[in-house]
Amino acid sequence: MSDPLPKVIVRLIRQTIFWPLEALLVFILFGIAWILPVAIASVFMGLVMSILGPLTPWHKRARRNLAYAMPHLSHAQQSQILRGMWMNLGRVIGEYPHINKLVDTGYVEFVGQEHIRDIETGGFLISAHMSNWELGPFAARSVGKKVAAIYRPLNNPFLSGLLARRQRTFGGEMFPKGREAALGMISAIRKNQFMCLLIDQKLREGMAVPFFGHPANTPIGHIKVAIKKNVPIFYVQMVRVSGCHFKLTISPAIDLPDHDDDESVLDAATAINKTIEGWITQHPEQWFWPHRRWTKDV
Repeated sequence: MSDPLPKVIVRLIRQTIFWPLEALLVFILFGIAWILPVAIASVFMGLVMSILGPLTPWHKRARRNLAYAMPHLSHAQQSQILRGMWMNLGRVIGEYPHINKLVDTGYVEFVGQEHIRDIETGGFLISAHMSNWELGPFAARSVGKKVAAIYRPLNNPFLSGLLARRQRTFGGEMFPKGREAALGMISAIRKNQFMCLLIDQKLREGMAVPFFGHPANTPIGHIKVAIKKNVPIFYVQMVRVSGCHFKLTISPAIDLPDHDDDESVLDAATAINKTIEGWITQHPEQWFWPHRRWTKDV
C-alpha cells in the first residue's frame, strides 16, 4: 500500500529541499574548518555547536538519556555536561578536515601500541562515541596496520562523499551496517586487518545487555567472530585531554570465553559495556548522549 499523500510530500520536500540545504550547510562549515588552523577550527566549531545544539530535538533526548543513566545528577549538573557535549561535538566537526594532521603533528598521544604492534592475525579495536571518535582507527594505523570499519550509511546522499574521504584516509575497507557488515568482519579478519568498531549504539539485532543498569541492545558479532577465529579484541579509550590534544590508550587483549554460546557471549558483552560505562562516568561531557541507546525508548 502506498504512503498517504502527506508522507509522500514530506519525503519529496526532504529529498529536494532539505537534503541539498543540509549538505550545503555542512560543506560550508567543513570548508571554513578546513581553511582555519586546526586549533582555531576546533574552537570555532565548538562554539557554533554550543549555540545550535541546544536548539535541536537531539538536546531533549540527550537530557532524557543522561537522566536515565545518571539519575543522581542535578538539573544544573546535567546542563553543564550537555554544554560540554555540544562543545565536544563541534570540536569533532572542526577537527575532521585536519584528522591526519592531528596525528602527524603530535596532537595525539598513543599509549599501549606494543599490545598490537606484533599482532599478525588482525583483530578488533572497540571504542565508543567519545572524545574525537574519528581518531580510533589511527590506533592501528600508527603501527602500520590496515584498518577496516563499519559505518551507518548517511540518510542524505549528498553527504556520502564524507564517508568516501574517511575510507581513503584509513586505507582499509568500509562496510555498511547490516548483513554486509557481518560478512565484512570475516573478510577483514581473513586479510589480517584490524576492524575498528564503535559499539555504543543501539543495534536492532543485538543482544540485550545491561548498560548503566538498563537493557540495551548491544553488538555481539565481533565477540562471536573473535572467539570462532581466535583473534584478539582490544579496547581503545579516547580522551580529549585539553583543546584538540588527545590520549588514545590501547588495552591488552581482553579476556574472551572459549565458546560462543549465548551465556558466554552475554558475560563478555556485559564486561565490555561495564568498561565503556566507566569511560563515560569519567568524562560524561565527551560522550554523545542523543543516541537511542537503550532497548526502551527513554
